[in-house]
Amino acid sequence: MKLVTHISRIGFILLALAGIFGGCSKMDDTYKQFLEDGMKVYIGMVDSVFVYPGNNRLQLGWLPPSDSKAIRARVYWNNRQDSIDVPIERTEIGNDTVKVMFDELAEGTYVFEIFTFDDQGRRSLKKELVTRVYGDMWKNTLLSRPIDTYIADEEDVMKITWGAVPYPTVHGTEITYEDLGGENHTLFVPADETITYVPDFLTPQFVDLRTVYLPGPLALDTFYTEFTTQRLKGRPIELSKTGWTAEGSSEDPKGAGRPASNAIDGDPESLWVNNTTTHKEYPHTITVDMKTIYDVEGFAIITRLRDASARPKTIELYTSIDGEEWTYHLVTDLENTGDKQFISLDEPVQARYFRMKATASFNGGNIALAEIGMFYR
Repeated sequence: MKLVTHISRIGFILLALAGIFGGCSKMDDTYKQFLEDGMKVYIGMVDSVFVYPGNNRLQLGWLPPSDSKAIRARVYWNNRQDSIDVPIERTEIGNDTVKVMFDELAEGTYVFEIFTFDDQGRRSLKKELVTRVYGDMWKNTLLSRPIDTYIADEEDVMKITWGAVPYPTVHGTEITYEDLGGENHTLFVPADETITYVPDFLTPQFVDLRTVYLPGPLALDTFYTEFTTQRLKGRPIELSKTGWTAEGSSEDPKGAGRPASNAIDGDPESLWVNNTTTHKEYPHTITVDMKTIYDVEGFAIITRLRDASARPKTIELYTSIDGEEWTYHLVTDLENTGDKQFISLDEPVQARYFRMKATASFNGGNIALAEIGMFYR
């Protein structure tokens, strides 16, 4: 019985060994198929690829691979329906950037595949990149950077405050204007510049504006919005305050008093101050009757000379034809200065009455106002 058991075990072991050696033979046959022609050799591939986008064209650039056996590159696009071979040339000085231009491309997104080859036709692994070609469709989406506000001073220097940049691809803005001598100039304003000062500026005049775009830092072409024309007027001309009357939400009665009429007397040394006993918290309001309807374009304000105490900061501005129905124009923060400040309206309006409502100050709850008036240009 024991002899039969041993014979069975020996037979099982022999069968198992036969299976193992047979399997090894099949595995060798499998690998032999891949080794008959030798090990697969890949040529060095391109590394970083630079993209130079343009208007219905595009340029690719790359440094030659360190593998000196790579003598040419092939670039595929349009799902490999199109291709171009590019020689890889090296100089004694160093590896020159390989560049290839693609002209007359339709606007859209492209997938490029780049392979390198040696003189025996062996190729590298694939280098793939996805990029975009720009054209009229993209250009038609571009917006112009607006002028937010502008004002000319007494020395004919035009201060232009620019609105927000519409897109990160804005490179700058071109403004064409005429100087006092009648000569035309084109000024380029970088995208990161928010305020521009233009000397010897002739006013009033129509200026031409267009915004400049670069679709990328390596862009081949510059894109422009269409020119827009805007009329920039001259420096503010204040209305005469003769005959005007003013009323404050409260007035300081101490001493000779500091009534609201002090704010329209043409003397910036005199002040309108609120009642510092009964009305010592904001808001404070002053309303002026000009007695005649004028075409006005903004407010002229002097908060307080020298002493910064009780200067108003945040104000709301209103106008009215009849003193009953009021038009709200804007809210703004004044500068903490005793200099005259001009605040332009979005567009000219007709008004007989105007009102300033101060809602916050730079310090304290009182208000001190030297002068307030209206201007046109």
